[in-house]
Amino acid sequence: MPQFDIDAVRAEIHALDKSIYMNTGGSGPLPNSVAQDIISAYQDVAENGADIPTVRGPVRDRFESARQVSAGLFGVDSSEIALFRAISEGISTVAYGIDWNPGDEVIISNEEHPTGIIVWLNLVERRGIKIKKLQISLDREELLSRFSDLLSDRTRLVAISHVTTDTGTRLPAKEMCDIAHARNIPVILDAAQSAGQFPVDLRNIDVDFYACTGHKWLLGGWGTGIFYVKKEWIPKLEVSWSGSGAGDWNRHTDDLEFTDSAHKFEFGGRHDTLYSGMSKGIEFVQSVGLENVETQSRALTDRLKAAISEIDGATLRSPESNEFSTGIVTFSVSGLSGTDLNAQMFERWRILGRPALNHSSMRLSCAFFNSHQEIDTVIDAISALANENR
Repeated sequence: MPQFDIDAVRAEIHALDKSIYMNTGGSGPLPNSVAQDIISAYQDVAENGADIPTVRGPVRDRFESARQVSAGLFGVDSSEIALFRAISEGISTVAYGIDWNPGDEVIISNEEHPTGIIVWLNLVERRGIKIKKLQISLDREELLSRFSDLLSDRTRLVAISHVTTDTGTRLPAKEMCDIAHARNIPVILDAAQSAGQFPVDLRNIDVDFYACTGHKWLLGGWGTGIFYVKKEWIPKLEVSWSGSGAGDWNRHTDDLEFTDSAHKFEFGGRHDTLYSGMSKGIEFVQSVGLENVETQSRALTDRLKAAISEIDGATLRSPESNEFSTGIVTFSVSGLSGTDLNAQMFERWRILGRPALNHSSMRLSCAFFNSHQEIDTVIDAISALANENR
């Protein structure tokens, strides 16, 4: 695939003029096309009224178009896609769509985001389930062996991150799905840090559920999310929350027949206009090419990790091997908490990241729009802080 024009890409993301933006794993910056789509949609609503046919009709059309774009991103059918507001909605839809019994088990990892933990803690209290944690290893065979050993006859679900939030460790998702499926155990992947970082083929991974957000690596704005349900699971997963578009209701007999698509899991009012913006974000990333996105991110990440490893007083907390690496680089500096490190990096050099690993470290996201010149500044900043705090 031809290389992309990074200068043209950066010119479309105005926020890059204000900082060295390396918190895409938290919230990605908006390309101008995304921002203008959202602004124009709300302007249309403000000037003409939300339910005027010439406004409402196009909004709904663009909502459904976003479903098609989302399906294309992952190589699946649009009937397997529900448009949600957050990853937590997708994880909760699965969590409360299973008929748990006391003693049933869910497998998570020791590096999950609170979104991937709290829902299960709630079910420990409400349904008496048991949480088992996979201790992540950076040895593939050891990791898969640990994972296989955790599975038992009481395991009802594996709920794990495709890429972990704090260290950016990319897990062998396909192999883990194969191992779980051999025991007839379904898998949901939290895709917060994977969707938009590299190509994702859900048919190849063969995962049962995939939940991602539009506001991180897809650059699609807050309040949007994508939830994939494998076709065979659509009729098996119970509907826990519902809305008027979930199926056919007979007003006279109260008979209800849910739709045979993932649409039945969509519920409640939402900002329909935002999903067109999310679609624009996906298209922006796809215009660069996800292979190019991954290649550029890897080049930046490799440089940054190598430099951190050479800085006395700085410690790399993310994987070094390409097999487990992504665009997330987490590091610590002796003598500084992650909170202080994060604050000084922004205040002194306008480097935007976030604290990580229980505020002991700082997480930086090397996105495709970041430049090698920015990495030079980051390396100089880390070196300066490490020297000052010896």
